[in-house]
Amino acid sequence: MKFLQRIKNEGFLGIAPGELKITLVAFAYIFFVICSYYVLKPVRGSLGMELGKDNIPVIGLLSMIVIIASNAVYSVLVGMYRRDIFIPMITKFFVVCIFVFWSIFTFVFPADIDKKGGEKPQKTIAEAESLSVENDERTLQPKADSVSEKAAIEQSIFRSNLPRALAISVYYLWVGVFALLAVSMFWSFMNDVFSVGQSKRLYAIIGYGGLIGGAVGSMITFYLVPLIGTANLLLVAMVILYPSIWSMKFIHQKHSEVKAEISPQPAPEAPVHPPRPWDGFWAVYRTPILVFMAFEMFLLTFSSTLFYQQLIEMINRVFSTDTDATTEFFAGYFGRITVLSLVSQFFLTRLVMMLPNPVVGLFIFPLIQVVATALMLLSPSLEIVSWGLIISSAISYSTGRAIRELVYVPLDREQKYQGKGFIDTVVFRLGDGLSSIILIGGLELLSYGIWIDWTILLSMAAQFYVIIKIARLFAESLKVGNDKVSQTVT
Repeated sequence: MKFLQRIKNEGFLGIAPGELKITLVAFAYIFFVICSYYVLKPVRGSLGMELGKDNIPVIGLLSMIVIIASNAVYSVLVGMYRRDIFIPMITKFFVVCIFVFWSIFTFVFPADIDKKGGEKPQKTIAEAESLSVENDERTLQPKADSVSEKAAIEQSIFRSNLPRALAISVYYLWVGVFALLAVSMFWSFMNDVFSVGQSKRLYAIIGYGGLIGGAVGSMITFYLVPLIGTANLLLVAMVILYPSIWSMKFIHQKHSEVKAEISPQPAPEAPVHPPRPWDGFWAVYRTPILVFMAFEMFLLTFSSTLFYQQLIEMINRVFSTDTDATTEFFAGYFGRITVLSLVSQFFLTRLVMMLPNPVVGLFIFPLIQVVATALMLLSPSLEIVSWGLIISSAISYSTGRAIRELVYVPLDREQKYQGKGFIDTVVFRLGDGLSSIILIGGLELLSYGIWIDWTILLSMAAQFYVIIKIARLFAESLKVGNDKVSQTVT
């Protein structure tokens, strides 16, 4: 009843009169970013299959190194410039990069080729998802001819066409940097604009922009790839991304006009010391709640990467020789995540954000991950793997995202941008990198098997403890009574 009363008092959407315009533009901002990413991501997944499933963990390890360097540059830029300068600057850099990759995969190493050289596989996605194996066959050995075909493809891309392999690897790594940095910048910006009271009401709405952007991006990819091919999707992503710069500038210029719940003493834009590459790490190290947020992100990424490897093991057997079919599968996969995220955002996120301490909602993700992993132990199949990832990712992208961003709102500028940026990029990739190391060693020694499932379950046990600590620290911060944290809706 209290939830219904709050909805009645705050309105159906919970937007105050002076907040409508800035909320809609923020909605559009994240829409453009995520929509472009969901065009770039299936392209990465498709091209990445050329590198071979056994090389994906190696790429994941390399991405950890690349993201550490990228975060160091980001920390310096944040310390040197105001937000209305460094955010558009970085976004324009991403736009230029997309154009460069389009040129490479169109004129130098064409992406739209049949790597097998013959007819494309006729097996449908529905048939692929129905593939199931018994517990004593977790090695999932395909037919002999399939093994030889995949081995030839995976070896030839590095041995006979090394430049193409390097180009695909660079693109694969770059998309990872773009996904983490662009989204992290957006939410750091939102956390810098809105108060705790506003974020609890508006983040569920603003988050819809990203979820709808993901759905639209997946649809664009799904329907356009048969018409224009994989490479030309990069031009589409470039055009979609650029308007996010206009959105950011509008919010920066107009947010001071929002009268409801804006802090009367906003944090200063100027940094308190000269910019340093390690500012992000230091901001996390000196802030207890950020330390546990770092562990939460690490465990989230660690377990997700292990589970994703199981998905790759299945998909590689069906679409490894057909770029467009693989792109179509990934587009449908990510599309399902987005649709389910929309449902979660409308119901689950709004309810959780009404709780006295919304952070307890983070328990939802490990619960789902535990159930999905248990099902994989009982009856492993492509359908279970894909839907396990779809459900857990949907909850994490919608409800989980809103809750995590809420934690950063009361913090200072350095903690919001550099500290959060360090967690969203470096810590995220550390989890990915460590899981990649474990996969490289585990697949070599134990092959593919149930050891992956048990590793996931152990990491989720640690995740429960970390979330308890975050919830307690956030509850304590709400009692401190500083301007932004204690501000309530009137």
